[in-house]
Amino acid sequence: MKKKILVIHTGGTISMSEDEQTGAVKPNESNPLTKKTEELVAFAHLIIEEPFNLPSPHITPTEMLKIRKLISQRSLTDDIDGVVITHGTDTLEETAYFLDLTIESKIPIVVTGAMRSSNEIGADGLYNLISSIKVAASEEAKGKGVLVVLNDEIHTAENVTKTHT
Repeated sequence: MKKKILVIHTGGTISMSEDEQTGAVKPNESNPLTKKTEELVAFAHLIIEEPFNLPSPHITPTEMLKIRKLISQRSLTDDIDGVVITHGTDTLEETAYFLDLTIESKIPIVVTGAMRSSNEIGADGLYNLISSIKVAASEEAKGKGVLVVLNDEIHTAENVTKTHT
């Protein structure tokens, strides 16, 4: 039986596209990852939420609290097996650490992002999302606290640091 995973899209490069005329990376009217949901259901039963779509530097404690509240509500009402949060990388580690400190849950909570937007060569967002869903659905991730999954690596929220853009 497939695990039930809550996917929370919050914005950031993972949910943006590069403008072909200007080269600027910016949010679209729709998150490109939501168009891939049908491809992702092979890995788990997904519940998709998109409470906001913000560039990572605009994520404040207010948005972090909103994410925490959403996880708490959905944990009670939907009996979820895990959570994946897509997030911009500039403040990803702060959100992951905040959630690790404030959520008392044994279900896997995984935060992921991307260094390249969805239409750039070598885009890593979809791959990181798939990897994160697999981790959130795994029995081994239970009770490990909030994890960060990027580039085939799994880190604890307590120890993860972005060192290079």
